[in-house]
Amino acid sequence: MGFIDVDTHVIECEDTWDCMEPSERQYRPVPVEVPAGVGGNRLAKQMYLIGETLVRRFPTDGRGAGFGAEYSGAVSHLRDPAVRLMKMDALGIDVQIVISTSFIGAQLEDPAAEAAVMRGWNRWVGERTAGCRDRLPWVLVCPTRDMGRAVQELEFGKANGAVGVMLKGIDHGYHLSSSYFDPLYKRAEELGLTIVVHQGAARHHVEGLGITSVKGPLAANIDYTATVMKAFFAVLDSDLNKKFPQLRWAFVEAGACWVPFVFHYLMRARGAAKPDSYVMTGRGPSRLFDPVDPAGEMADRNMFVSIDADEDIPYLSSLIGDSQLMVGTDMCHNDNGSDPLAHTQVMERTDIGEDAKLRIVSENARRAFAIPADFHPSDRMPAEERRAVDLAIL
Repeated sequence: MGFIDVDTHVIECEDTWDCMEPSERQYRPVPVEVPAGVGGNRLAKQMYLIGETLVRRFPTDGRGAGFGAEYSGAVSHLRDPAVRLMKMDALGIDVQIVISTSFIGAQLEDPAAEAAVMRGWNRWVGERTAGCRDRLPWVLVCPTRDMGRAVQELEFGKANGAVGVMLKGIDHGYHLSSSYFDPLYKRAEELGLTIVVHQGAARHHVEGLGITSVKGPLAANIDYTATVMKAFFAVLDSDLNKKFPQLRWAFVEAGACWVPFVFHYLMRARGAAKPDSYVMTGRGPSRLFDPVDPAGEMADRNMFVSIDADEDIPYLSSLIGDSQLMVGTDMCHNDNGSDPLAHTQVMERTDIGEDAKLRIVSENARRAFAIPADFHPSDRMPAEERRAVDLAIL
């Protein structure tokens, strides 16, 4: 039995943009750096300038804050996918779902620039994963400002190893229940691509880029989780499951402890819209709300959520079940969603049944991304070789 890691990353580099169309290279991202020591910055701050938009750029080793797990360019830039596969085998991971780093927060308002840069990114990852797409399937980035180009990218992605489409929780001002996305959803459903909502949000202000010398309040990070919550709510409070009944949804790196809150809020919001929710009791007027079935609603809508390994999983399971929960390591990053041993941490817990553990670390994610149940390549590495792999630098 091998794990499925639903949240891993590549870090964009100069090679990424070499895959842009020659006719579109006027939109090539321009590296910008504020050297260490300038403006009180302890570390150099890296950015890309794309048109008039500043985008955060991450260092090869994934240690943007100067600490945490260290990564080699072989892994973080996929310069040598064989190295990444070896590390995966040592961790017992059969498959890693590979996601962009820059486009979690980058939002480009120029449709031509967005289409050009995202096209290049998709070609780059398609090339880097050639030969190992069964183990490193990826999530394409999608230029939703030009729906024609967006659908073209879905076609390319499906033909070149993509298993999902990344959308922001609020994408260019649209909630994900908007009919604006219907052409994209229709083609994604036909192609069997999962819609992936990763924690993050459009960063409109320079202080949100993490490049200023003054550290912002940790409370600001809740904005990035809130967009995932809004996306989840939008899908629940829609008829998308009727229009696109086979379409799957994955909400990753935001944890899952907010899911019961969203269902409770949904229950009250539905009730508040009904006149008969107001009832008269012997002590005066009160409210009556019809209960919701979180596990049933998530299953009906093919909605899956990744958990943090240290969350109260028994509590979550008691409210929403465990058939739609998954695990991601956030590999190549060092932030609140990162834990290279997340699957192992879940398997070592004593407050969860063995069957539930297997569903959470493997089986549910295989359903979410249409990964064969019998695909277990990590089992081929003998235990002695597994122990010999250096995991100090991933």
